[in-house]
Formats: sequence, C-alpha cells, structure tokens
Amino acid sequence: MAGDLSDPEFIAMITAYLSIVMLVAVQGGLGCTVTVNDLRETLQRPRAVCIGLGAQVILMPLIAYLLALMLDMKGDDLLGLALVACTPGGSMSNVFSYYSRGNMALSIALTVLSNLLAFGTMPAAIAVLAPDSVVPFAKIVETLAYTIVPTAIGIALKTYRPRIALWGEKIGSVVGGITVIGAIASGIAGNVDKIDQLPLELFISTSLLGVLGMLSAYCLGVLGKIRGSKRITLCIETGVQNLALTLALVALSFNNKFSIVVYSYIFGLVICIECLVFVGFTRMPYIRRHACGVDPEDVEEPQPVPNVSVGENLDGDPEGFRPDSASLSESKAVAVKAEPEPQRKRSFFSWA
Repeated sequence: MAGDLSDPEFIAMITAYLSIVMLVAVQGGLGCTVTVNDLRETLQRPRAVCIGLGAQVILMPLIAYLLALMLDMKGDDLLGLALVACTPGGSMSNVFSYYSRGNMALSIALTVLSNLLAFGTMPAAIAVLAPDSVVPFAKIVETLAYTIVPTAIGIALKTYRPRIALWGEKIGSVVGGITVIGAIASGIAGNVDKIDQLPLELFISTSLLGVLGMLSAYCLGVLGKIRGSKRITLCIETGVQNLALTLALVALSFNNKFSIVVYSYIFGLVICIECLVFVGFTRMPYIRRHACGVDPEDVEEPQPVPNVSVGENLDGDPEGFRPDSASLSESKAVAVKAEPEPQRKRSFFSWA
C-alpha cells in the first residue's frame, strides 16, 4: 500500500529519494567552497595533490583487497567493504581536516578532484575488487552523475557569485550533515535485530581500513617530503570517505541491502572515533612538530622593521618633531575609527 511505512518497497522508494537529496546537498555545498582559481593554484604545486589522489584511488582499494584476502571475505561482505574503500573523500574529511589544523585549500581541492575522478575510477575499482558480485555499473554511473552537476554548479557560484555560494555552502553542509546522520541512525535502528548476527570480519575490516589508510598516506607524505599541515591533510583525506555517496550508491543501486550498507554504517561510526583521536594528537605542539615537520608555507614571514633614527619620524622629518595635544587627540580618534571590523565567523567549509 502506498504510504505504508511497513511496506518495504515504500521504504526503499523514500530512501532512494532522500539519498538523492542528501547527495545533491552535500556535493553542491562542497562545490561552493572552492573557486576555479583555487583549484588552479593548488594544481600549480601538484606533488601533494598527486600523492593524495594516488592514495585515495589506488591505496585504499589495495588495502581493502588485502583485508578481504586476509579475512576471507566474499559476496556481499566483500562488496560492502569495496564500496567504502573506493568512495572518494567528502565533506566529513574537510571538517576533520579543519579541526586538526590541516591545509584546507589542499583538503577541498583533493575532495573535489577525487569526486570528479570517481566517475571513472570507482566503477573500475569495484569491478577489480568484487568481480564475482552482480554490480549494476550503469546505475552506479548514473548515481555518480548526481555528484558532477551540483559540484560544478557550486564551483561556478563560488567563482562568479560568492555571496550566493556562501548560502549554498551553509545549506548544503547543514542538510547534508543531517541526512547522513539520519541515514546512519535510521539504518541501524531499523535493523537492531540483525546486529548480533553481523560477522566479526565486518568490525575488523572497517576498523582497520581507515587507520591503515591514514598510516599509509603518512608514509607517502614522508617519502614525498610533504610536511606540516599538508601531511595532516593527506592522512585525513585518504582515511575518511564520502559516506553520503556510499549510502546513495547502495540505496539506488542495491536497493539499500542491509548486508552491504551496514559496512558504511559501521565505518562511519568507527572513522569518527579514530579521527577524533587523530585530531587530539595533531593539536599537541610537540607531536605535531616532530611527526609532521614544518611546512615553509605554514610559517609567516616576519615583516621588515623600518630603520628610523632617533628624533626622526617615518616621513624623514628632522628631529624636533613634537606633536601638540590637538594633533595627538586627532590621531587617536583616527586610530579608533581605523580599528578593523571583526571578521565574519566562518563555517567548516569556508577555510579554503
């Protein structure tokens, strides 16, 4: 019966529509955080970008393959882990990169570029990792198309209509965050009776996937001589996936099958805990300095101090310059008027 909450087909239809709304909101808000010039400037120094994209596109699927091989995972278990591992970064990675004081320009650029590349890399990686599973690749490509259009619109708004993009960023982050949390909570609450039947391999693989991804990205950062905030961003962007995209893929391509989507649910919960621990360590000055090094771009150059002799003002007037009380009070009034206005409070996604 249409509108009956006990009807599985009706629930699947509602979930599919909500997944589209969630995906469009998240990707549109993500696009509203970066301009074409931001992407161009980041690509002018491509070493960190190439390492980050390589870690996301190649390293994470490879780690998932090794975990599946070690734990002898097959069928829906292998497909669920593969979907999580092949998904690019999302808005959650930008949030944790912000809190860990990472390089936000690199974080947003990696997130946008990896989502654009996912149109081709994600179906290919899934085909390699889960060759025996029945995967509706046409439906996956159709779902990924929902990421391209809103992301491109968001980038255009940020480039040409920044005021509108600011509202798009806020709306996208709020709507996307609420729908992702709601999808995970409702998915777990609606299948409480199945939780005790979940295999142990599920918890082991989802717990190790993010940690091993971040550790591997850290090693690549050391080998590639990426230091400071950029090395932190590489770790976050590699280990944290776009859960909105994964949930939408499972809902639209696999009818929200619980044995597949549960990997996204558990991974989402586990990676939040792991990232909170990571943020705590990276905010400790000693650990940050010795583990991540110092990026020259993170250090502000000292401003040169003008060489002014005694009795001479900045304009080079000879000594004997003594401001009277009237000019002194006038300069104080000008200084008060020239006091800078407080900056606007920025949201998580505006630190590009």
